[in-house]
Amino acid sequence: MKKAPDKIDDLLASLWKKNLPTLRERLDLLDRTASIAASGNLADEPRLEAYSIAHKLTGSLGMFGYQQGTDIARKIEQILKAPTPTQLTTLPALAKDLRTSLSAGL
Repeated sequence: MKKAPDKIDDLLASLWKKNLPTLRERLDLLDRTASIAASGNLADEPRLEAYSIAHKLTGSLGMFGYQQGTDIARKIEQILKAPTPTQLTTLPALAKDLRTSLSAGL
């Protein structure tokens, strides 16, 4: 019989696997938004959509053991909340860092 921590780990692994397609879509959207943002011109609609995604990732990645991913997603979220042109140019690197921090699970 499995111990409770093992059952929880199994459940989290199952949830991670089930949500991988959604996670990949979210990362792709953040990549696209970051590319647009690098030009210094990001319209409100894609910015707010990317902000929402970064917020969701901030809230969920830590649960799966990706604390570094949570921290990076939080930085992206904070920038997208009220960006300056200089901050927007940092988004491509942050989006790449986020994907790299999750690479073991992708």
